[in-house]
Amino acid sequence: MKKVYISADIEGIWGNSNPAYTAKNGYLYPEYCTNMMNEVNLVIDLLFQNGVEEVLVNDGHGNMDNILPSKLDPRAAFVSGNGAYKEFGMMEGIDDSFDGALFIGYHSRCNSPGVMAHTIWGTMVRKIVVDGKELGESGVNKLLANEYGVPVILASGDSEYGKQVQEELGCVFVETKKTLNNQVALCCSLNELKNRYSTSIKEALKVDEKPTLSSFHTMDITFHHSRNADFVARMDNVEKMDDCTVRIEKESYKDLYALMRFVIKVCNAYA
Repeated sequence: MKKVYISADIEGIWGNSNPAYTAKNGYLYPEYCTNMMNEVNLVIDLLFQNGVEEVLVNDGHGNMDNILPSKLDPRAAFVSGNGAYKEFGMMEGIDDSFDGALFIGYHSRCNSPGVMAHTIWGTMVRKIVVDGKELGESGVNKLLANEYGVPVILASGDSEYGKQVQEELGCVFVETKKTLNNQVALCCSLNELKNRYSTSIKEALKVDEKPTLSSFHTMDITFHHSRNADFVARMDNVEKMDDCTVRIEKESYKDLYALMRFVIKVCNAYA
């Protein structure tokens, strides 16, 4: 593999476990961002050590501006921007030129075990179902990569998230910490984390596949509150299915993903 895409989140990063520190008003937020930067840079360095020639990094957490350009490995390109304006959010910048994608620091889906488990927008979204199957952020994002013919080759996060990786992704997994509960984790040593990534990245880069995705897709978005479903159901191409759930449908998954992003952003702004 010569060109690799990285989508990075913060909850699954080594050393991070308390949601109070994942937002910019948290007093340990700079430390959490430092952990994120260090882990992403570790991954980038190992990719280049193993023959990768191009790496693109996209920040997928919150407003998607947690990765500081001045501290990013200078060999890597990156997506910069206000998250609200990223049409594809956590997957901004993905296209068919990539040989593989990595999901770094990800987490479990809402209402399941795992450190800081949630789906897309934790205070608003309860569940996402695509083509009849409930998915977390991993599964939702994988389908977009697959539509471009890009396989997801590695994911990292806590031990409970690792169980969902096998279900949703079926790729190489790096455990960054052992889940004790939603806000407590047992982190391995930093040296052990480096060893795990070193071994796993070598394995992941051996993947040789070109996934495909069928056309026409349905997505059901279930909110925590009925008012959210009521509000977004006024939009074109959004159908209310029950008190808290709306359905969107599109011929291509790319269009479905962009509409999902827009529906949730509009809901957050006004409802």
